[in-house]
Amino acid sequence: MEREGGSMNNSELIGKEVLDKSGNNVGKVADIDINFPQWTVNHLIVRTGMIKKVPIGIDKIDKIGDKIILKTAKGEL
Repeated sequence: MEREGGSMNNSELIGKEVLDKSGNNVGKVADIDINFPQWTVNHLIVRTGMIKKVPIGIDKIDKIGDKIILKTAKGEL
């Protein structure tokens, strides 16, 4: 995963638009799942519709900047 710049707060991630590898809109970040004993992020919870939420593993993220770009296509989630 590549991050443009330095660190990022969770408030900067929540609401950020998520795009698949082709630039198609997947949804927006609704929450972050954190493993507190290890202090690592397990995955992002992305709202893909009015009520549907999908967990996206950190390993599927390519870049984080103004938008989050995934390494996979929307259909592969």
